[in-house]
Amino acid sequence: MKVIYYNPVDENGTCVIRSISKALKKDYNFVKKELGINYNDESVFEGYLFKNGFIIDNNFKGKLLKDISLKDINIVFAHINDWYHMMCVIDDIIYDKSNFNDLKDMKVIKIYKLKRR
Repeated sequence: MKVIYYNPVDENGTCVIRSISKALKKDYNFVKKELGINYNDESVFEGYLFKNGFIIDNNFKGKLLKDISLKDINIVFAHINDWYHMMCVIDDIIYDKSNFNDLKDMKVIKIYKLKRR
């Protein structure tokens, strides 16, 4: 797994918007507007993901990011200590503004997989 730098808008605390917009190939500001001001609330972003064709895959729960391999389009929700983070992973490539050393030891909370259409 490797990381490709992806940060369409220089805003802090917007990993949810960044990840979803990348996975769905939608404009960042469009996704931000659709999610609303509570975009970091799990019930808000999870409902949006379900509405847009994602399902939950719990096979990786509790595993370290560095130890898994993900094909297709996925959203990974993970944490390390008190840092909770969401990132888009497409065919084993993480698209994020963090580097791999910052992310590799994060524990997976949930994986959202985009259903094939």
